[in-house]
Amino acid sequence: MANFHGLNSITLNPDDELPPLASGKIRLYNMRFCPYAERAVLYFAKKNVSVEVINVNLVDKPKWYLERNPLGKVPTIEHDGKIIYESAVVAEYLDDIFPDSSVLPKDPYLRAHQKILVERLSAISGAFYGLLRATADNQEAGIANLKKALDTAESLLTDNFYGGKSSGYADMLVWPHLERVEVLPLIRPDLHLDKLLGTDYPKLTAYIARMKELPEVKAAIRPAEHHVQFFDSYKTGKPDYNIGITAA
Repeated sequence: MANFHGLNSITLNPDDELPPLASGKIRLYNMRFCPYAERAVLYFAKKNVSVEVINVNLVDKPKWYLERNPLGKVPTIEHDGKIIYESAVVAEYLDDIFPDSSVLPKDPYLRAHQKILVERLSAISGAFYGLLRATADNQEAGIANLKKALDTAESLLTDNFYGGKSSGYADMLVWPHLERVEVLPLIRPDLHLDKLLGTDYPKLTAYIARMKELPEVKAAIRPAEHHVQFFDSYKTGKPDYNIGITAA
């Protein structure tokens, strides 16, 4: 999307200099395969806000990044000399400074309900990463945890989106985790999860197809094969953050 500048730029390492940020511009510090950073990418895309993206090495973190976010995580945004981090906080900040395109509802009850949905859907992430690291000893329990999280997600989907007739705050925050769950059978073929999102989850299956048609999701989504390659590199302790970037 035209509002992103550098979304697929080469990841910066400790020896790389940080380019100066022009006055009045917003910068997003990102890692291309982080689901929490993807929340911010989705939010910027949905709101169509112009943003400069700096991709950061999260294993060997640049000093200039830790000076901005002492937790060393993504996403972080820099705006008018201010630093904001944590994905849900970043989303709400963007709604506050760009209220005309607010993703969160104005009504306090509906606003609260979207946040409750995010909390109730949060088990998807833990179940995914649990299975990603699962061994033969605990994989059955891991599969059970994931199915329980997906059962909850299926039951909570009462409309086209978790936001209602159109995508909303809960969709932007849960989608990155569902994107990874969908490719889990390819990342861990040994778990034999080929039919993970089959007939047991008809609403979720239709929802995922619906989400993939949204412009903001098209801007943020990574091809399944790139996810597989990234997680393969991640397991070695040397993640390849630049998978899928074509050299100029």
